[in-house]
Amino acid sequence: MTRLPARAVLFAAVAALFALFVTACGSSGDSSSPDAETISIKLTDAGCEPHDAKAPAGPINFEIENAGSGKVTEMEVLDGETILGEKENLAAEGMTGSFSLTLEEGEYTLRCNAGDEEDGTLTVSGKLDAKSSPEVEKAIARYRSYLEENTEELLTATGPFVAAVLAGNAGEAKALYAAARIPYERIEPVAESFGDLDPRIDARANDVPASEFGGFHRIEQALWEEGTARGMAPVAEQLLADVEELDAKVQKVKLQAVQIANGANELLGEVSASKITGEEERYSHIDLVDFKANVEGSEAAFDAVEPLLEKTDPKLAKEIEADFEAVYAALKPYERGEGFVSYTDLTKADTRKLAQSIDALAEKLSLVPAAIVTGEAA
Repeated sequence: MTRLPARAVLFAAVAALFALFVTACGSSGDSSSPDAETISIKLTDAGCEPHDAKAPAGPINFEIENAGSGKVTEMEVLDGETILGEKENLAAEGMTGSFSLTLEEGEYTLRCNAGDEEDGTLTVSGKLDAKSSPEVEKAIARYRSYLEENTEELLTATGPFVAAVLAGNAGEAKALYAAARIPYERIEPVAESFGDLDPRIDARANDVPASEFGGFHRIEQALWEEGTARGMAPVAEQLLADVEELDAKVQKVKLQAVQIANGANELLGEVSASKITGEEERYSHIDLVDFKANVEGSEAAFDAVEPLLEKTDPKLAKEIEADFEAVYAALKPYERGEGFVSYTDLTKADTRKLAQSIDALAEKLSLVPAAIVTGEAA
């Protein structure tokens, strides 16, 4: 889950890889396109400043800065309730971030969560000359296959977990919990894009009002902190219904890659800056299971577009492959059979080492967009 009052986040640059997947609503990434329109947004207690904006159709760079707000820490661009791009976790004055989108003509929502003002409007005008290629279509197909495979696995694993909760078998539910978490963490970038579906499935206790706290983590709390599945039947039934809804939405999702890209962009930041604290699986302490699933999801996204990168910068492609292996190697000492040690067993030095390996991967991934743009322009 990556929604804080806002939410935090994987993979700073995998997002930008999907800048290639330009169709109706375009692309997202953490690096800016030099030929794009730039919209600068300041985060204030009121919300987004400016409240409304205009831009021509095509690539747009969003540059966001916290102008001193202690409560507004993220900015999103939405099409209806679908998040196309976002920057989160700008929690202190002066913190900055960016993402890029390619947008067609229409009206989009500008949202600075927790602000005093209502959502603003981004008005995009003009024609978008969107083009694709067989290579890009193959990349999209590769990721779609991975997405659908893991959504099916999520549904398959959630059923027995929910059944154990409904039967009041806390021990069995505990044993089945991790298996259901893994596919969700792999596809989280897409799951996050469907409005309030991700918070219903994956919100942590402090992410939503107490009356709305449900999903995986409410059951996790009951199983590990309260030691029982008693009273969790309605929560479990709703969780299964929400996972089924997610599965249905994934079957129809348009992989213009916008929501995939932005989710991938934010997820690495979450692992390094937020999940590294152990807040995600705070009752079961299976955080390392989540970490590995996040890395696997990021790697699948990179694998989908790697053939495109190899045409422009094969050396960088090989370096990124090596950095993925380095992250897996950093996780390896903590593996125990099919799982991992409890996250509480890790020292500060351990978590620092993990964060460093993930940051190194993110740094290399951030070079990919420029390498691809250079190659296309040649």
